[in-house]
Amino acid sequence: MVPVQVPLHDGTRLKIQPLGPRDRAAIAAGFERLSPRSRESRFLRPMARLDGPTLYYLSAIDGERHLAVGARSLADACVGLARCVRLEEEPEVAELAVTILDDWQRRGVAPVLVTELARRAGAVGIGRFRVLFRYDNLPVARLLKSAGIAAVVEAAGMLRADIDVATVLKAAVPASG
Repeated sequence: MVPVQVPLHDGTRLKIQPLGPRDRAAIAAGFERLSPRSRESRFLRPMARLDGPTLYYLSAIDGERHLAVGARSLADACVGLARCVRLEEEPEVAELAVTILDDWQRRGVAPVLVTELARRAGAVGIGRFRVLFRYDNLPVARLLKSAGIAAVVEAAGMLRADIDVATVLKAAVPASG
């Protein structure tokens, strides 16, 4: 599939495309470029390395139950990815996770990735994303609050927010082919 190009707020253009099992090496390389803080924020615990079973899980993307999109700069450098995994007990809901490389954080990459992922999720019957994050993850809390999305306490130190895919798409930035 041909990547779509999407502009960031600063005018930088990114290439967004679906990811699959063939992207396992790129996923592993991206993990290596994350700071310890970013790894902990994404995986909700310290992670010095990405073990085989975790890498397999992250790259077992089938386009129905587990979807993922990645962003690259026009110079073809990895920028980040967004993924969702459908919940077995609530098949119309998928847990959402976003990973942005440190030097690209706070530039508007996450909303662009989530929008493209929402397009794909809606096409396979996923109507809602569920986000789990630590209470001290202020960038995520601010982003959700600015979008009018409330977070609730999930467990000790954890918050949860549900986001309608239709709401994401309504606020979407148009992509170009």
